[in-house]
Amino acid sequence: MPITRMRMRPWLEMQINSNQIPGLIWINKEEMIFQIPWKHAAKHGWDINKDACLFRSWAIHTGRYKAGEKEPDPKTWKANFRCAMNSLPDIEEVKDQSRNKGSSAVRVYRMLPPLTKNQRKERKSKSSRDAKSKAKRKSCGDSSPDTFSDGLSSSTLPDDHSSYTAQGYVGQDLEVERDLTPAFGADRVAADKRGWEGVPTQ
Repeated sequence: MPITRMRMRPWLEMQINSNQIPGLIWINKEEMIFQIPWKHAAKHGWDINKDACLFRSWAIHTGRYKAGEKEPDPKTWKANFRCAMNSLPDIEEVKDQSRNKGSSAVRVYRMLPPLTKNQRKERKSKSSRDAKSKAKRKSCGDSSPDTFSDGLSSSTLPDDHSSYTAQGYVGQDLEVERDLTPAFGADRVAADKRGWEGVPTQ
């Protein structure tokens, strides 16, 4: 039977308590503050089995990596782990204690107390309110093709369109053209008129 995937926070607590990953330790267990080794892969002495084993374990746990099926990809493991950590509402980075550079680079995090039922409810209603207001702003700001077609269908157009023929207008255009260009002969104007009959003017 496959192992049920755990949420990241309890999975992480289990990893810290196991003491199996070098550098992954509680700094202050009472305050739930812990550190994660965060050495850059380009640093001298970086070792995939020592410096990327937490990220690899998470990739295996989530099913994104299976040993032997794909080439090891520590850069992607780390990026996915970081994104997952940043998305957690109950874990925050203690930035003033993190060390981002050097061979002893670590990130320090704090696990926050679980949200009460009321806080979860409040958070949910706030996110739903935000989504509604965002949708409302979008519908007010955007004009979809449907909006335009609705506008056209509601305007009053006559059922009979026979009055929209171009014949009445072609003669007028040609009269103006004849006045402006006397070099055009009457035969040429008549031919032009015959050629343009029934074609709507622009």
